Amino acid sequence: MSEEIKETVAQEALRLLSPIPYDQWIKDVFTDEKGACCAIGHYTRLKSKNPNDYGFLNCRDFNAEENPVLRDSSCKFIQEKYDIKDTIAGVNNTDEINGYNEPEIKDRVIHLLEDMVKAGY
Repeated sequence: MSEEIKETVAQEALRLLSPIPYDQWIKDVFTDEKGACCAIGHYTRLKSKNPNDYGFLNCRDFNAEENPVLRDSSCKFIQEKYDIKDTIAGVNNTDEINGYNEPEIKDRVIHLLEDMVKAGY
């Protein structure tokens, strides 16, 4: 009898977000409703019943079935690692979060997710 190994939130997010091209990442809003999202917008959209829907209601994580698993998990990780209160949204929106200072949004977010995976999140 083999046990099924379940992905962690960070592993799932890393798998879903890694293939997204650089020009499809935005900050400060969940979606542009045309083809670009923030990290949470992409994650929520890709987990939705219609991953091709870039509408606001499909990309926001508030009231989503998975809400707010990725946001909460990243907050816990950043708090434990850096003793500051922030989330993956902060890493997406600014290059001022300790350790995640890359100029490209995607690079900051993927770096955070890789660190979360290494830490078991």
